[in-house]
Amino acid sequence: MSDTTLYILIAVNLIIVAGLVVYIVRLLQQQKQKRLDAEVKLQKMAVEVSQHRLHLIESLQVISRAILNEEIPLTEASIRCKVLLDNLDPLLAQSETYIVFNEIFEQTKHIPRLAAWKALKGPEKLEFTAHMETLESDYNDQVVTAARSLLAQDFNRYH
Repeated sequence: MSDTTLYILIAVNLIIVAGLVVYIVRLLQQQKQKRLDAEVKLQKMAVEVSQHRLHLIESLQVISRAILNEEIPLTEASIRCKVLLDNLDPLLAQSETYIVFNEIFEQTKHIPRLAAWKALKGPEKLEFTAHMETLESDYNDQVVTAARSLLAQDFNRYH
């Protein structure tokens, strides 16, 4: 083998090695960028989750104050609290203190809501309204107690 052939093979190998080095460096940069993008995305998601939880907590507190000030029907408040608690922490929603919201929710599932409620005729509305009034009188003390507990609840772990 001549010296020229040897130098040509060395040069070709050096070009191949240099090309592989460039390829590896680019792959590493892409991986680093993907990792950084993923971290930014996770941080954004964490902020969104935190803001959502804060909104749920604030909503629960507003509804609780409305219950205590008798500004909202207990049936509606209970349904809203049940849904908010389920979204915040299903285990907390099933705790003995707040189970009253779930009980009222279950007993009012059959009642039409929103547009369906507006479409009801007078006698149908009266029947459902009487049922809700009965529930409210039966569960009044428990709902008020649950509302007070919600206002006193430590929600720091949800931030």
